[in-house]
Amino acid sequence: MKPAELRALTDDQLRQRLEELRNEVRDLRFAAALGQLKNTAAIRTARKDIARILTILTERERARLAERGELPPPKRTRRERRQQRLQLERQQKG
Repeated sequence: MKPAELRALTDDQLRQRLEELRNEVRDLRFAAALGQLKNTAAIRTARKDIARILTILTERERARLAERGELPPPKRTRRERRQQRLQLERQQKG
């Protein structure tokens, strides 16, 4: 599914679709183990759809937390951490 199609769904519909996809992946893996699976790419497609749904659910949850002001501070990137460390070292030296 495309992300735009998934974003149009409600949280409950996304969770239901997530459960269906997890069951589908389980069935596909079982079929693959038995040698009955013809389209092995179906497993990958289903897993990517699961990841898309989880991403959208996480985005929505973070948006709700941000509205309430309960969002934790974002993690600093490696570059930001390095710059801060270098800045502290310069302050200590001079």
